[in-house]
Parts: sequence; C-alpha cells; structure tokens
Amino acid sequence: VATASAQSTGDMAERPWDTRRQTRARRILKRAWERPSDGFIDFFLPLRAGEELSVAGCVDIRVVRGQVQVWGARLQPSRAFQHIVSPPWGALPRLFGEASGKEECAADDEDIDVREFLAQHSWPIVMCARLVTRPSSCNIGEGDSQDTDLREELRAAFLLGEERPRLCAHQSWPSLSQNFLALRGSATAADSAWQPQVLLVVGAKNVGKSTCCRYFVNTLLSAVGEVFFLETDLGQPELTPPGLISLHRICAPLLNFSQAAQPDERNKCLVSLFVGGTTPAVHPILYARSVRAAVDAYVEVCQKHPGPSPPPPLVVNSHGWLTGLGLELVHAVLRAVRPQLVIRIGGTVVALEEDSAADDSGFTLKRKRSLLARCGPLTQGLLEASPRADEEAPSVFVDVESIAKSSSSQAKSRSVRQPLAGELRWLRFAAYFRGDMDPCRPPMGSPLRSFFEPLPRTRLPLRRLSFGLVHGLLPPGEIEATFTSTIVALCSLRSIGTDLFVGEDNREIGHHADGTLPVIELGEDVVARCVALAFVHAFDTTCNELVVYVAGPPAALESVDSVLRGDIQWEPHSIRGQQVVVEHATSLGASPMQPFCSSWVLEGLAVGARAPTTRTNLKRRRLEGRPKVAA
Repeated sequence: VATASAQSTGDMAERPWDTRRQTRARRILKRAWERPSDGFIDFFLPLRAGEELSVAGCVDIRVVRGQVQVWGARLQPSRAFQHIVSPPWGALPRLFGEASGKEECAADDEDIDVREFLAQHSWPIVMCARLVTRPSSCNIGEGDSQDTDLREELRAAFLLGEERPRLCAHQSWPSLSQNFLALRGSATAADSAWQPQVLLVVGAKNVGKSTCCRYFVNTLLSAVGEVFFLETDLGQPELTPPGLISLHRICAPLLNFSQAAQPDERNKCLVSLFVGGTTPAVHPILYARSVRAAVDAYVEVCQKHPGPSPPPPLVVNSHGWLTGLGLELVHAVLRAVRPQLVIRIGGTVVALEEDSAADDSGFTLKRKRSLLARCGPLTQGLLEASPRADEEAPSVFVDVESIAKSSSSQAKSRSVRQPLAGELRWLRFAAYFRGDMDPCRPPMGSPLRSFFEPLPRTRLPLRRLSFGLVHGLLPPGEIEATFTSTIVALCSLRSIGTDLFVGEDNREIGHHADGTLPVIELGEDVVARCVALAFVHAFDTTCNELVVYVAGPPAALESVDSVLRGDIQWEPHSIRGQQVVVEHATSLGASPMQPFCSSWVLEGLAVGARAPTTRTNLKRRRLEGRPKVAA
C-alpha cells in the first residue's frame, strides 16, 4: 500500500471569496437581461472568464454560451436547466465562468430575441438563471418586505454577504481526479486484466466527505459521461433516505445538498438495500453483506457494458464512525470495494497491516486491534460477509486536510442555526415523502394529517405480504401494533430466498389458521432489497389490505412481498425534542382527525411499538448458545 499526503493552505479555496469578488458580483448583476419565458422570468447573466457568482435558495441554471463550473461539474451550452439548491445553513455553491476554448454555443436552438442578444454582445460566457423559489431566508438584510421586485429577488439569490461561507474544493482534488482518470486504461470488462476502477472517501464526522464525493462524481461525470455512486453512510446519505445502502448510475451532475436532494430521472437507482437503522451498529453483519451485494451489482453492470470503452468508475462514500466497531466496518467496506484510490480526509488513517506503526514519511498510524481481539464471533462474521480477495489490487492512500474546518469560524456569525444530525435525518425523510417541500426551509414539523394529505393512500393485499424485523423474532400477534405508524421497508425477497418461521401453507389468503399474519426472518446470507420506504397508516382487516403512504407510483410496488421494520423512528409532527417547531401545535392530540397522536389513545394500542434493542443481535461470545427470544 502506497501512502501520499497533500497539504492545504487553510483558505476556503484556491480563489477565496473577498471584497473584490463581491464588488464584481454586483457588476455582473447590473448587466443582467430580464426576459419572460414560459410563465417564468429568466435572467441572462453575461460573465467574463474568471468571474464567479454565489447562489442561494432554489435556482435553475443553464449555459447559453461558454462554460460554467459549479461543484466540480462543467456545464456546457444547453436548453436544459440544472436545478441548484442551497439552503441557508449550508455553504454557498460558486458559479465560475470558464472559457471553453472554442466557439461552442447553442444559439441555433435559441429563440429569435436570444439570438439577437448574443449577436449584439460578445461576452465569452452567458448564463441563464431562473428563480424557482424566493430565497427569503438567505437575504442579506433583515426586514425585507415581501413586495420586492424581481431585481431584488435576483440580488437576494446571487449577492450574499461576505460572511457567508462559500463551497470550496481542496487544492489537491483537481490533480487527484486527473491521476485517477489516467488509471482507466483501455481494458474493457470482457478482458481478463480488467479491474473495477473505484475511488473511496473515508474520514471522521463533519470533515467534508459529502462535498468531496460530489466534487469527484461531478468531475468524473464531465470527463467520462457516466459515473456510479455507492452510498454506505446510513445516517447522512446523499441520494436516498437514511437506512439504505444504494448504488446509483449518475448521468446528471449532483448540485443539491443531500437533505434537499430530489430524485432525478437521469440518475437511476440500481440497487437499494435496507439495513434497518441510521447506524450500522443495528445489524453489522447485514451491513457488510449489503455493501458486498451492491459491489457485486456494480461488477455485473460493468460486465454488460457495451462498446470498446472501459466501464464507468465507481465513487464510494463511507460513514464517519472510525473507532471500535465502526473501524472494523470501514475495513469491511474497504475489502468489499477494493479501491484503487482512497482519499482520507482530516488525517484519518485506516490501518491495514498488523505490524505497521508508521509509514515511510513518519506519519503515525492508528494502532490496530490485537489478533486475539479479532477472533471474536462478530469480527469473524464481518470477515465472512466481506472476505478478502485472493489477489488484492494495491490501493493508493492520499491524506487530505479537511476544508470544512476553515468555514467553521464563519458559520458562527450566521443568523441561521445549523441543524443537528437528527434534524437533517428528519429533513431527508420529509423530503422523500413530500417532494414539494421547500428544501431551503428550516426543519419544521406539521400535523400528521396535514403532512400526508397530498399523498394518496396505497393499499397492498395482505395475502402476498410477510412481516418481520431486521433482527430478532416478531410474535405473530404483535404485527399490527408493531408496524402501525412506523417507517417500514417494502422489500422483494422472493427471488433471493428467505427463512420463514411460519409455514407458507396459508399465504394465499393472507392469514394463518389462527388469524395471524405470516412472519419472516432474514436468513444468514440474505440481503433486503428495498423497493420503497413507506409509512404504515393502518391494517384494513375487512378488506385484507395494508394501507401505507408511499412516495412513488403504485405500479412500482407489484414486486413487494415483504414488509420489514428496523430501528428507524420518524414522525412528521416532531423529531423527539430536536428543536423542531411544530405548526398548529394546539391541534395535536386534541382531535380524532390526528391519528396516532390523540391524547386519549391507550399506550401501546396502534401507536407503534418501541424499537427493539439492538445489542442482543450482535454476535458476542456471551450471547452464543442462548435461545432466540422474540422481540
């Protein structure tokens, strides 16, 4: 294993945002040309090469002439808009004008007045901006009236105060992406010498792993046209709700923050695996198996890649738990993906050699657990779930300082409070079910009836469903009380096999002889392929149907045959004391129209059971030999 290091200057970027760039931004906005288009107001912004703007709120961007770089993606002239979301508590994306080096322009496809505007002005870069929602929480001054004109709205979106932190990239990232692309070669998946091209990003919490992953995904996408992205962070995922390990085929740049990310038709989710919690400690063995299954799916797709060009590369994001069991799980991810390049942010070191105490440069490595400590049943289970390859390809480790530290001091001066980790998870679930929510709005709960009112109730026949927990046994008589008013995963397990602890003789009618529903438990080598996450509304025993709220078309649920519940707790009206303001709080618990929240509802009756403990399912020596106890 070769190790290298890169140093940072500590600034926000190689081009820090200063007063001069703020003054230049005002001049750019004065040159804006206002034009109505399809019920919207478009602003054409001419730029010179090297000029840049910061963006806040929800804005649609497209390039008319030249080239614009944002978050590592290079936008070319096109009639299609790119959606950018910048919430008030995050760093601001920067739109940087670049000369394309050739007269590339989509003027032939533009309207007559746009072509006349381009002919009259010789600006090398012209960008079109469309304000989707007014970024009222991102304004510079306080007390702005709601009756501002379009020019003021434009300034509110593109002219932010200097104290606001700007999104930045480490000065070593461009060279790393170029060197990583140089490793592609010309071998295809059909060649015996082909190896998957994988980039893994590791680091502790709050060091900028998500920003780094998005930068490399966008940079590689601009170079090769297609990238795969594997998400292994259960608590703060980029493109899915928490609790899932997912593999995406990325064909459009990622320009939204993770808690505001909305599904893009151009970015397709190939595999989604339910692990059952916002931390891999819920079921470490299932977590390792799921990562391995996602990597196998990527290799299978690469083997079917047509054409003489090499298959697209894979970018892997990891979790920030790097002590104890978390470090063992990072090792499991490392063994499963076998990356060619590992970027370690913030000086994080993943020790792999037993006797390595320091590298050639004298950088002290974190001591690995002793061989005796690695003989436990849990560690052995992780090794079985993600075994070492017979011939491991060498990996290059690059240590990069965190760029998130430079913005921490600036973030203290902001008037908008940074949401906590629990609030960001709440936002991810809320945005998953309600795609029409304002992603720039701070976390704010609402009554359950009001939150799910726009969503239709989907009914699934009980005759083809089995119910179970991610770990442990579920008493058949407790299914209704355990699943009502909870987040569940609608899975398809029929094609991969399961271990049923209740026979299948009466599954056609949905109930067993004693009136209970079928109970299922995941087998030792089974992963939970998730079709969608759902919120269980009720069990309709009259029609033998399960009533749920699902984000997506009902046609996609035809393959669902199992309903699994983990340790995920989420409710739209609160996040259990995480400082979320609730609208119409006086109506909660005071009306029979608020299900699961009424003050007179008996405890434990159709309100969702408490999540079972997660410690008894871990493979420990003290737990081996004990009989299984129902949760």
